[in-house]
Amino acid sequence: MIFGTAARVRRFLHGTGVLSAERLARPVLCVGNISAGGTGKTPHVMYLAKWLSGIGRRVAILSRGYRRGSRGVVWVSRGEGKTGGFLECGDEPVLMARSLPGVPVLVGESRAAAGAEALKHVSVDVFLLDDGFQHLSLARDFDLLLVDCGQGLGNRMTLPFGRLREPPSHARFADGLVVTKCPDIAAGERVARSVPFPADSPRAFSRTVPKGMVGLDGKPYDLAPAGSEVFVFSGLAGNAQFRETLSLAGYKIGGFAGFPDHHPYDMRDLARIARESKGRPIVTTEKDLVRIPADTPFPVGAFRVEVEFLDGWERLSQSILKSLDGASR
Repeated sequence: MIFGTAARVRRFLHGTGVLSAERLARPVLCVGNISAGGTGKTPHVMYLAKWLSGIGRRVAILSRGYRRGSRGVVWVSRGEGKTGGFLECGDEPVLMARSLPGVPVLVGESRAAAGAEALKHVSVDVFLLDDGFQHLSLARDFDLLLVDCGQGLGNRMTLPFGRLREPPSHARFADGLVVTKCPDIAAGERVARSVPFPADSPRAFSRTVPKGMVGLDGKPYDLAPAGSEVFVFSGLAGNAQFRETLSLAGYKIGGFAGFPDHHPYDMRDLARIARESKGRPIVTTEKDLVRIPADTPFPVGAFRVEVEFLDGWERLSQSILKSLDGASR
């Protein structure tokens, strides 16, 4: 009750102008959720960045840099050359920077300060705000809400008795809805109906699809073809979902080691993984690959996944562009 009330009061104070929101000199597209982790924000931010870049928009990504060891505004990447490390910048921003050449990525407690810093040094047409649905101190021009098809809104209770960061009714503040990780459109539609989201607003349904393996250098790495028996480890909010993704891609899971989300791997963890793998090819996620020491004593491949929309993308993308173009300043 206390957590939910605090979220309601905060929304009310921002909505009435008692608490102000800073506005950047370029439009802001926010990607976020109302649940705690596991909805696929990072691959969707990367999808949107590639889409916007592909239609000629100069994109910069602003993120908090969850669990980073630094403070203030930090450049993860200026869109070219070397990227920062995960201890300084956070694993997800580093993954985005490595995967999106040409797209600047910055982290900061204040995303407005990070955006202002970006505008001093690079040309930006639109900012992508990563995991920003609760970051109300920065004004946004389109709020895209993600909901995991397998989890939905859970028991519809806020932390600590449920998975929600805000009450379910706050879904109405979003401008667009994407139900993620859908096995099919029908399953996505069932979940969408359970979300108190405006019926006339755009909604879409997506899933993640396999795109092969990469090595520590980010280049394609044919460590184990589909059908192979592999040993898997990951430190995600949805470890079980990653196992399922590999199984659906045709891999045989010969063993698995699960770690907490954002887990920083050390040599003891690597020794355990090597021991339990019993000589099988070792596979993980790209996000985990960012947190592995460069001197990892065994070959490891990261299973790359990308977003694919099943339905609703055309209307959603048109709504996003209309909002961004209307807000261009």
